[in-house]
Amino acid sequence: MKKIEIAPSLLSADFYDLKADLDLCKEHKITWLHYDVMDFDFVPNLTFGAKILKDITNHTNFKIDIHFMVKVKSDDFESFFEEYIKTKPAMMTMHIEAMSKNQTSTFINLCKKNNILASLAIKPNTEIHEILEFLPIIDNVLVMTVEPGFGGQKFMSKAALKIHDLKILAQESDYHYTVEVDGGINDQTFEIVKKHNVDLVVAGSYLFGQSDFTQRLEKLK
Repeated sequence: MKKIEIAPSLLSADFYDLKADLDLCKEHKITWLHYDVMDFDFVPNLTFGAKILKDITNHTNFKIDIHFMVKVKSDDFESFFEEYIKTKPAMMTMHIEAMSKNQTSTFINLCKKNNILASLAIKPNTEIHEILEFLPIIDNVLVMTVEPGFGGQKFMSKAALKIHDLKILAQESDYHYTVEVDGGINDQTFEIVKKHNVDLVVAGSYLFGQSDFTQRLEKLK
């Protein structure tokens, strides 16, 4: 059976003692971290810029998945990502709902040019056909099982069905993307996405801030 990667979400970490949370991840041989960037425009929340991420990547070797929940002006589109690219993330994810088709193509090309995995995210009510034309050329699809913006929301099981559909589509069409899920993950909802054959699972408040971090992580296997 394949290993499902777990990516703890830094949105739920303790930024007063961030090093302790990162050391905990390292101790448990976690390789991926999920880094949310929000602009109080595309979503009703405002979070991290590139500086915090740079500090993290300067001192750790985690694979970073940057999840952009932002709207970027056309004139500033490529330049917006420059400082993030300098942190050498493993993957960058943008929402299809936040971009025009031209911007989506530009984003994918920008990732590939910088040896970064190109990932597109879809909100719970966005159908797969919205990203269909890009599936042959991207590396990952992020399926949101909550509305993007805040951690701790209830898992939407209907949205999770898209994981299964994307995996079948990849197999039938010989596409090579992985499928990631983000939102409402706990030990019970993990079993649902596991059955759908997900590759990468983002977990936030279920792990960070919990005294039984180790036991909870064990259940995500």
